[in-house]
Amino acid sequence: MIGDVLVSSIICNNLKKAYPLARIDYLVYESTTPVLEGNPNIDRIILFKKKHRKNNLAFLKLAWQIRREEYDLVIDAYSKLESWLFVFLSGAKRKISYKKPGRSFLYTDNLPFTAYPKTNLGLAIERRLSLLKPLDLAIEIDPLPKLFVSDQENRQAQKLFAEHKVNTNRKTVMISLIGSEPSKTYPLEYMAQVVNFIGERYDVNLLFNYFPKQIDQAQKVYDLCSEQTKSKIYFDLLGPDLRSFIAIMNQCDLIIGNDGGAINIAKSLNKPSFIIFSPWIEKKIWATFEDGTRQVSVHLNDFKSELISQHSEKELKTNTPKLYEQFRPELFLNQLDHFVRENISDQTTENILTITPVKLPLSALIITYNEEKHIKAVLQDIDFADEIIVIDSFSTDKTVELVQEFPKAKLIQNKFVDYSSQRNFAIESAQNPWILFIDADERFTDELREEVIETIQKPDACSAYLFYRIFYFKNEHLHFSGWQTDKIFRLFQKDKARYVTERLVHEKLKVNGSVGKLKHKLIHYSYTDYDSYKAKMISYGKLKAKEEFSKGVKPNFYHFYLHPAYKFLYQYLVRLGILDGQKGIIICYLNALSVAIRYRELKKMRANI
Repeated sequence: MIGDVLVSSIICNNLKKAYPLARIDYLVYESTTPVLEGNPNIDRIILFKKKHRKNNLAFLKLAWQIRREEYDLVIDAYSKLESWLFVFLSGAKRKISYKKPGRSFLYTDNLPFTAYPKTNLGLAIERRLSLLKPLDLAIEIDPLPKLFVSDQENRQAQKLFAEHKVNTNRKTVMISLIGSEPSKTYPLEYMAQVVNFIGERYDVNLLFNYFPKQIDQAQKVYDLCSEQTKSKIYFDLLGPDLRSFIAIMNQCDLIIGNDGGAINIAKSLNKPSFIIFSPWIEKKIWATFEDGTRQVSVHLNDFKSELISQHSEKELKTNTPKLYEQFRPELFLNQLDHFVRENISDQTTENILTITPVKLPLSALIITYNEEKHIKAVLQDIDFADEIIVIDSFSTDKTVELVQEFPKAKLIQNKFVDYSSQRNFAIESAQNPWILFIDADERFTDELREEVIETIQKPDACSAYLFYRIFYFKNEHLHFSGWQTDKIFRLFQKDKARYVTERLVHEKLKVNGSVGKLKHKLIHYSYTDYDSYKAKMISYGKLKAKEEFSKGVKPNFYHFYLHPAYKFLYQYLVRLGILDGQKGIIICYLNALSVAIRYRELKKMRANI
């Protein structure tokens, strides 16, 4: 709970930064308040006590107290039954939380509860910060949780160090010996090996962090250490309460050990941390601010993923003792050695937070020819991909110049023959196992972007995915005219799909494996003006003529007259283009024109045989 409260406090910090005159109140469990003391961004701490959980009347009294405050805004970062009731009864004008089934009616703003991190901030931080997005705060968001230690508390901790005769000429390492529960506690025999590894290689002070009731477990680790290591351990340098521990941690230089409240406190004090995660805990959530130097963590999944993948959290938690046996210290001692060496060096500089995107195994590919109207926007749209490749067919407008201004994009010039061969050429140019094709006139919604990021990280992902598309006529949604069920392959695994070479336009993807569909839709700005869409339809018609010619098709009366008429009537009447008004007439006509052009061109080609 300490970690949750600390991480969620960044919401308060940023709200106060954006609205310095506003009153910011924070509802938390009573036991967690010490980590909030001294925070100037919180005006009042509202306590949720044991009696509120056990007694319905006490709960309702607290809810009524909250309602009387007449809050303008309630942000629910907890999103569980207790908080839903508070939100429902609050009467607040605006209510923000995560989008979850069956409870969205409680909130005015429902944000995606993302499953995978996009940056090294970690999911715990990113999820909290997402709750601020609807407010569009006019500030630079600060993602760091903060603890505030008074001068008096620091002096008391320093006095305690002096009483225990801590060698102030050495760096001090806090060891987080024991997790919040057995399933989050690295085996004591292994922890002793970790402590020994540090004590025998480095001239440092070692402080054991444990509760008095855990002294037997701490003693076991101590007894397993070598005499050389024991001489550096300060076994009973403990504070009487949580605030004392915070002040003690503030005197330390780094922390190593089990994930939990102590680690989160250390990070909030801007201390380097090396975390040993339990096999059942999701590292992607709590591995916050990972940079490989000051903030490092290890998980069994990093070394033996076959033991973790395909198992539910419940299964992993049940099998934690056996999984911990496989998580031997020698798997990560090299990383630990690097971490300690870097962070006890006298040359260690103050931490400067660098937010870096998570490396996604995704190559985004765009085929272009004279796309200066769209290219800048679509490149910004797919900036989340690890690799962006633009295959250009020697554009004569500013397309190439605009692509070259985008540092992440790689430009390749390739003569256009047909769409299928151009797309296959693009696939071969990609380096990543996942391919995302996007046309210059297509755009992502935030929800679709999140869904793509989550999909490609799923261990049971399909080989390829279809995207439904929303067709825009100029800047208006075209609801019918055959586009209401439009879907197309846009995302697939590189080694599982290729475009069929027999199709020159309206390409067909041959998929080896399972096919899925994404829930959220891709926006397609295909029709911007009459002339450009007409030119596109004529181009498609000519390519289809080549396709028909290769199949030996001989055009006849039906192809010249009945097929174009059928195309128009089918889209206009059967596919309800009539309901799109004048827009429907234009689209259905131009699609029929493409059919007419196809067979005129085919007739010319056959005449030259």
